[in-house]
Amino acid sequence: MLRTSLAPRLAAAAAIGTLALTGCAQAGISAGDAYKVGCPALDAVAAGGSVVGKVALAGLEQLRDSGQLTGESKQWLDVSIQYLKDPSKVPAESKKFIKDGCATAGYTLQNF
Repeated sequence: MLRTSLAPRLAAAAAIGTLALTGCAQAGISAGDAYKVGCPALDAVAAGGSVVGKVALAGLEQLRDSGQLTGESKQWLDVSIQYLKDPSKVPAESKKFIKDGCATAGYTLQNF
């Protein structure tokens, strides 16, 4: 039951965060910002939030395309985008990479 009641809150947080990120994609977004937006969005999608996934996908793709992230943060973003596009095509190793990235950024995925 917790999973069901948590999903709407995660969905709202992810949508708001992604919309804010989308509006600021050219304003010096940091790697931390990608995790702040991406982790709640991924958690919401894992809980069944497909609308949030589409909104998050657009925002994260824009961030990826801005060229502001490099290295492991960009790799995490690429894998996260792949997950948002089709979670069934993401191998277990990549899901672990997503989960570990969120944990390192201070966000524990609840529905993954």
